[in-house]
Amino acid sequence: MEATEQLARSIDDASVASEGLTYLFRGDDDYRGGPVGRAFGIEADAAAIQSFADHVLRKESRLSSRFTSFSEEVSIARKFTKATDNRLLHKANRKTLEALQSSGIIKLWHPEQIYHAMLSSPRKIAKQAGDVLAAMVKNCEILIEGQIPSGVMERVH
Repeated sequence: MEATEQLARSIDDASVASEGLTYLFRGDDDYRGGPVGRAFGIEADAAAIQSFADHVLRKESRLSSRFTSFSEEVSIARKFTKATDNRLLHKANRKTLEALQSSGIIKLWHPEQIYHAMLSSPRKIAKQAGDVLAAMVKNCEILIEGQIPSGVMERVH
């Protein structure tokens, strides 16, 4: 567990450094505009995937999730689309997302927050915390819970 705790501490340091990043990126073969994600409440509760571990470690494109994945890196977001260029990549301004979070419309989940939340869960869930953290760090991933309104997403050029 010591290696995982060291990784979590390094993530805390990296999250401070990443605060200067302006955008979060998403590669999505099916996105054609409009809102992104599932609104809190009935819509999110009806999603097939409800847990961090299932979303990060076992998500399949055919399954709905209460979370939406974004990356802090364009090159990583590109890996989650079939296109070899940026035509299926979109970005969201970080300050806009933070304002939506302040308004209670969405919740941004950073790797270290998820790691600590999972550690304080029952043992079966806590055992997966290190794997989830490692996968999120590898993909520079941030999860968003809730629905991002239309007009927030921009195409990456």
